[in-house]
Parts: sequence; C-alpha cells; structure tokens
Amino acid sequence: MHKNDWNKQDEFFLHLYSPATPLEPGHEGLDAILDFVEPLDAQLRPDRVSLSRQRKYSRQLVHEKLHECRTMAGTDIFFARSRPPDESLWLRTLDNGAEDSRFIVDLTLKPFSVVREESQREEYAHRLVSLVRSFAQRFPLSYGLAHSYTDFSLGSDPHRTSTRQPKRVYEAYWLNVYGPRMVEEIGRERLMSVPAVHVEQLPGGAVMWLTRHTPADFDSEEARVAQARALVHLRPELKLEETLATLRQRSLVFTPIPVEFDEDVADILWLKVKGLGLSEQRRNVERFNRYHPPPVTEWLPATDAPAPDVDDVQREIAIIEGVLLERLTLMLHKKVPALEEGSVEALPQLDYYLWRSGRGAQSTTGEGPTYGDRELLIPPIGALLGMHLVHTLGGRWVPRRKLEESAVVVGDRAWLPFLRARHALQGRDAPLDYSCTQLFRVAQRLARALAH
Repeated sequence: MHKNDWNKQDEFFLHLYSPATPLEPGHEGLDAILDFVEPLDAQLRPDRVSLSRQRKYSRQLVHEKLHECRTMAGTDIFFARSRPPDESLWLRTLDNGAEDSRFIVDLTLKPFSVVREESQREEYAHRLVSLVRSFAQRFPLSYGLAHSYTDFSLGSDPHRTSTRQPKRVYEAYWLNVYGPRMVEEIGRERLMSVPAVHVEQLPGGAVMWLTRHTPADFDSEEARVAQARALVHLRPELKLEETLATLRQRSLVFTPIPVEFDEDVADILWLKVKGLGLSEQRRNVERFNRYHPPPVTEWLPATDAPAPDVDDVQREIAIIEGVLLERLTLMLHKKVPALEEGSVEALPQLDYYLWRSGRGAQSTTGEGPTYGDRELLIPPIGALLGMHLVHTLGGRWVPRRKLEESAVVVGDRAWLPFLRARHALQGRDAPLDYSCTQLFRVAQRLARALAH
C-alpha cells in the first residue's frame, strides 16, 4: 500500500438477521442454508469452507464435518473465496440468541474499492440486492444492512458490539432491511414513502430500501444528504441540519490528506498508522504530520571523543558486535523478526516495537523486574545502532569501560549509541522521541554531505 493510500483500506459488509433456527431440524436445515449459498452469483459465491482447516467446498464435506462448526453459543460456518475478490461469508446460528437474531449472515468484501470500481459498481449492487432477495425467499428477516464497515463503526448502531441489540432505526445505510415488527412500529405507509432510490417489499413482510443506487459513494455529499433525509423521515425527532452535519463530519475520515511525516522517523510512524483501524488513521496522520522529534544530542566532535580505555580494543568490539547483538536477537527476534536479517531496516521496526509495547514506560527506580529488563535491553540496542554506524556508514568503534561513553566516529562526529539507547527507554514515548532510526538517519545524512 502506498503511503498516501492509507484511507483506502475500508471493507464492504452486509449483515442479515433472522429469527429462524434452520439447524434445529438437523441436516435438513443445513441443506436450506447451503441452498442459499450455492446459487450465489459467481462473483460472490465462495469456494472454500473453514472447518478444522480451510478446504475446498463441497456440500458433502460440510455435512460430514458440521460437528466441527459447533461452538458454546451455536454453530458457525465460515466460507471464503480462493479467487478475487477477497470475501468472507460467516453464517451463525445462535442457540440462545435474541428472538430476532437466531440466524445471522455476515458477508465481507475486501477492500471496499471492490464495489467502487466504475465498470462493476452497478453490477455489484445488483448482486448484493439479489442476495438479500434470495435470503428473504428462504428465511424470515428481522433486520439487515449493507454499508462501509468503517462508517458503520463510526455510527450509533449498537449492533457494532452485540447481535442481541433491539432492532430499530439507528442510521440510514446504503442498503437497509426492516423486518415485520419494525415495519409495524414505523408504519408501513411511512416506510414505503421514505425518500430513497429504491423501496421494495420482501417475502414475509420485510422491507428493503436503498439510499443510493450503489454503495460506491456512501461518503459523498449527495449520499450524505440522502442518508440524512431518509433518517429524519423515519425518526422525526431528529433535525436535518444536525444529522447532516454529523454525517459530513464522518466523511472526513475518508477524505485523503497527504502523509508528510518527518523523514527521520517516517518509517516508525507509518508502522503505527498501518496498525490502526481506518477510523483512527486520519486523526493520527494529521497528528504525525505535525510531529518532529527533538534534535539528536548524543554526539561529540570527533576531536573531543575520549580515547579507548579498555585493555583490548578488538576484544571489546567483538563482545559488542557478537555477544550483545546475539542477546538482542534472542530477546526480541519473535517480536522483531527483521533483527535476524541483520539489515538497517530493522532499526525502525525495533523502535516501533519498543514504542508500541511501552518498554520505555517501565520502572526507572532501580528496583523490580521491569527495571532489570530495561537495563538488559540498553546494551544490545546500543550495540545494534553502533554496528550499523560502523558497517553501513564506515564508522570506527571507540570502546570505553563505561559503556555509555563508547562511541562510533563517523567523519567529524563521535556518536554515542549506548547513551541514545538509554534515552530511548526513559519514558513511554521515548522510543519515538529518541529513536535509533533518527540518530542513524542524521548520521547518514551528515556522512553523505562530507563525502560530497
């Protein structure tokens, strides 16, 4: 993923809720479920099923292995595709679910851009609407929606966290399905007159309606106006301008902004952004665009660096680059696999791990296990930084008995990698503020300037 494509990692999803309990008759009920899955359009039909492991789908296999799908709560059957688009289809039956949530269908397509492709957006919309119709022909419906997963997560629908929530009008999505009970509460006449591009009565008394012809532009101004008008129509207690303002604010999450991170720590910040959900990414991109680490201070003019005071300089260098580095790899290779490769690209990954894990926030009182762990980390981290100053930038070790005085001379500066490592573990955000990556990048830039 390109750094400026951070806001394109959304997913499309469809949820359908039913009061049916199709597996109560046993395998006959399973056939009813598979009769829904197998006729799906070729672009939505799964060909893999996850049992004890993911395997090629066949009806016979699901029948034979159905017992492997049992959970404490009910039965979960997972389907997937081996070909694009990336899809997951999760069918759940709940033994003790709410009365209107005994059977749940979750369909997810990744990334959201699948349904945004201009040449296929209308076709995908047709396929998804047909899927809902197909389900309604086989099972009663109590509630349903299809929309951007991130936008759904930003809204007020409590089904984000629990399937047992009451079925009510919470938001207006691209596709909306209301069961007979909801239709009665809202009033069929009011619902059928909702300002939407499509309203359709389904078998069993449910109603499906769409705010737009396709889900592709759910965050556009036109779509937000459509969503707001529909929502206010169904919930007269809401005010149009306030509802629209809330939806417009949510659209900002999907509005591109360039990534302009400080070049010396950009790799660390980018690792942080990639680990966040889309709803958090924009806020953090904006924050990190403003962030600049403190200037690097762990250096001396090369002429001021004290001479080695150890008995055997080469032996000390061998310990630093052998024993200490091996210790770091043993301690953190599972957390930072790049350490085993020995390349300089491991530095930002190490810094990010230290920052994310809170290693810098551990006790500095000199007592307790967290302090000891921190003290064990400082020498090997400094050794890694120093090794790259030597072997990547052509530096020269100046070992000292007091490790934090040990330096690497590159050009006209003597860098203090062990002192930098101590500073990097002095607070929660210290691994970012005093990263090994930043010191290395500064030293590399200065070395290149001297070379020219």
